[in-house]
Amino acid sequence: MSKAILDAMKTRLYATASLTDLVGQKIYLNSAPANQTLPLLIFAATEVRTTPFFGGLTKHELDVEFQIQYATPSPLDAYNVADAISTALATPMSVTGFDAARATRVSRGVPSFTDDGWTMIERWRVVAHDI
Repeated sequence: MSKAILDAMKTRLYATASLTDLVGQKIYLNSAPANQTLPLLIFAATEVRTTPFFGGLTKHELDVEFQIQYATPSPLDAYNVADAISTALATPMSVTGFDAARATRVSRGVPSFTDDGWTMIERWRVVAHDI
C-alpha cells in the first residue's frame, strides 16, 4: 500500500515546475542510477507504520527522507530545492485506495559539502487512511 502513496508523491514532485526547474527530471525513488550528474533528488520511505481502527479503517504513516544533491559553490540551491519540495507537498495528494495523503515536514535539513557537491536531507511524514 505504501507504493501507491510513494507513486503519488513522485507524480506530484514531477508536476511541480519550481522543483523540475531546479533538478530537471532527475527525481528518483530509493536510488539514482550510477554516474548521474548533479543536481538530483532521491526520496525513500525510511519507515512505514499501519494502525488499524474500528470499522476496518487503517491509518498509514510513511516517514520519507529526501536527499538533495547539488553541485554549486553555494548551499543555497539545496534550500531552494527543499522549498520546492514544500511547495509540491503543500496540498493533499490523491492516492488510489486512500482518502488523501497529507505530508508534513518533520525536520529541515542542513547542507553539508561532500566530494564534489552539497548534500542535504529533509524528513517528512505522510499520512493517509485507506477507504
